[in-house]
Amino acid sequence: MTRRVLLILPALQQSCDRVFRLIKYSRFPPLSLLTLAGLTPRDGWEVIVRDEHIESSEVSGPFDLVGIQTYVSSAHRAYALAALWRGRGAKVVLGGIHPTTLPEEAAAHADAICLGPAEAVWPAILRDVEAGCLRRVYRGPCVGSAGLVPLPRRDLMNPRGYLIRHTMVTSRGCPHACDFCYKSSFWGRDYHEARPLAALERELAEVDDGLVFFLDDNLLADRAHARRLFAVLRGSGILWQAAGSLDVTRTPGYLDEAYAAGCRSLFVGFESLSPETMRLQNKPVNAATDYADACRRFHDAGIMINGSFVFGFDGDGQDVFERTVEFTERNHILTATFHILTPFPGTATFTQLEADGRLLHRDWSRYDTDHAVFRPRRMTPEQLEAGHQEAYRQFLSYRSILTRNRGLPAPLKRIAYNVAWSKVDPLWVPIVRSGMMPFAKRIFRRVLAMDTRPGPAWQQEERAVDSAAGAAGSVL
Repeated sequence: MTRRVLLILPALQQSCDRVFRLIKYSRFPPLSLLTLAGLTPRDGWEVIVRDEHIESSEVSGPFDLVGIQTYVSSAHRAYALAALWRGRGAKVVLGGIHPTTLPEEAAAHADAICLGPAEAVWPAILRDVEAGCLRRVYRGPCVGSAGLVPLPRRDLMNPRGYLIRHTMVTSRGCPHACDFCYKSSFWGRDYHEARPLAALERELAEVDDGLVFFLDDNLLADRAHARRLFAVLRGSGILWQAAGSLDVTRTPGYLDEAYAAGCRSLFVGFESLSPETMRLQNKPVNAATDYADACRRFHDAGIMINGSFVFGFDGDGQDVFERTVEFTERNHILTATFHILTPFPGTATFTQLEADGRLLHRDWSRYDTDHAVFRPRRMTPEQLEAGHQEAYRQFLSYRSILTRNRGLPAPLKRIAYNVAWSKVDPLWVPIVRSGMMPFAKRIFRRVLAMDTRPGPAWQQEERAVDSAAGAAGSVL
């Protein structure tokens, strides 16, 4: 007898007052669900994976088991899907960050919940479904879970729906424990564990298009682990992007090693321009870092910066938005994500704001870093939202794009990268909907492969950018 399991990633953005950026949610497949599929025996189980960002989760049934990955902002959608499938006779398991941090709430909407990483308990869940004795709560231990990660079932994802098909996690957790980060609520404050190198080599051997996005919270934190990974990647032809903290700029030659191994862009959490704010938020690594010097070191290594900034800390006044955009321009930040401080359940920030009586509501669909869900100290919630939107408007203007890319190697590459991510959203919709992402991926890889290290070839491009900047300045 073959049993059927449906794994669903609910749409993360349900609010109607924000533009839905399809390309934002079509970059990567749902790795966690493909990993669970990899843990599911092929003999006796049929697995279907659905990502609501690019396709409907409506699949002809019946199903014995439905697993739903649940984030904070998708909780209401996850609960609606759970009710739908339970009504059709399936057993529903909710897992992920939200059930782990608010288990009682999630348990009211499911037959079972999975707390923490699922690798250690997913086989037991399957056995219990077969035996008809599903327990209410399964808790996956963090320690040791990194070694249990199988090869994901990438054959189950939509082959034409994503820009980067190969996402990987080489380590779990992060050595830092920032008060506002969800990491501590899911992994614990001190947990950080690398996957076995042999498993990483097997997974990297499956990469057939030369592109990988590493989804580690902090890929470069463990120097020894990262250098072992670099040794595997060097000469492979794989270009990759990842996340790293500012302290990686302090180790001489470390970023050059990353570039030689294929690194072309890093997601970097600057968070706040205020050292005092960073100390208060338990991120001393930022408080002790000269941001401008760190940016120069990234640029010198040829690694593009995707900066992360957060608005709404207690020290932030209404000038924080303009000052932050000015910083990104002055320090040539290639791309950036601006977030409104969001007190995710289970974090120290949530606990403090709740104790202070500053939470406005618990409408989880608005806990998406685009909405103010608490009362800031030095501005109103409305001013926080308006400033956040204005910062994005300024940052994404052509004037800012040209300003941020002048004076660096390969400015035309950087400008093309910016324009593709931020100025042509209407073009991405037909590309995604028509299944043309493999074609777009080939162009993306070609752009990413352009050399961004300092050198003489850069001067001719720089003159072209100067000319364009002059033209833009006359009309903006």
